[in-house]
Amino acid sequence: MCSSAIELSNVSKSYLQGGKDICVLKNINLNVREGELISITGPSGSGKTTLLNIIALIDSLDTGKLNVFGKDLSNLTDKQKSTFRKNNFGFVYQSNNLFDDFNAIENVALPLILNGYNKNDAYKESENILNKFGLLDRKTHFPNALSGGEQQRVAIARAIVNKPKIVIADEPTGNLDKDNSLIIFDYLMKYVDSEKLTVIMATHNNELANKCNKEIKLV
Repeated sequence: MCSSAIELSNVSKSYLQGGKDICVLKNINLNVREGELISITGPSGSGKTTLLNIIALIDSLDTGKLNVFGKDLSNLTDKQKSTFRKNNFGFVYQSNNLFDDFNAIENVALPLILNGYNKNDAYKESENILNKFGLLDRKTHFPNALSGGEQQRVAIARAIVNKPKIVIADEPTGNLDKDNSLIIFDYLMKYVDSEKLTVIMATHNNELANKCNKEIKLV
């Protein structure tokens, strides 16, 4: 039986806006098992990104507890949060954030090189990931020579090349048309299944949400 990867207990979060406390999340309870692909859905302003940021230790919670792999992360220092993020999380955003002056394999290899890999090993691992995402023949192309869907596949490959235990995806197909969204999601699902990754994804796309193991609806 799979163990718990992420557990939120009665998590609440408010922001001060115009002199008033605006409650974004209230008493959220969530349990994500290892290897699950979870969608977070809801209208704009419902707190999807805030929830992802709390799980990823980018934002702090006001009340409640956050456990990841059984460890209470509710009260870590900033340095401890940074280290935990680096060792456990990969991130995919709506904007691909690729470096325009780097080709596909250079973009994907960068996190490995920053983590101490030598260039040859980093490129070899990056080629393996690009191949799994159907992009090996595009490895020397720069972002402006890739389609929007190809760019996002490169961005996802870069997010997972370090083999994170958890992938945080915030509207990863938000800038793409329906066909490209489904193509990219299928690539992601196959990789997640093969590597037993845990993915928590915020999305407005109901079709993608329905393909996940579980859907969490915020209102």
